Amino acid sequence: MVTHPHHPLHGQRVQLVRVRRGPDPDLIIRMPDGYHGAIAASLTDYAGPVDPDLSTVDPPLLSIEGLWQIAQWVRQQKGAHEI
Repeated sequence: MVTHPHHPLHGQRVQLVRVRRGPDPDLIIRMPDGYHGAIAASLTDYAGPVDPDLSTVDPPLLSIEGLWQIAQWVRQQKGAHEI
């Protein structure tokens, strides 16, 4: 199944014809029109279950470490103005 959210065949099952080996193997697939095409294995579930699609999840604005540093800075600023 094509899993990449921006691929035109997203969510569709495709027939695998053969695999071209490499760091990110190309899968030779039968396209809906009957012709063969290539797609990177990383855009599919070929290697097994995929992790949740992180590209559709908004990243956090700050890490916990960053929030802690801001809290420390605010505490310092508050203490400096109480004098």
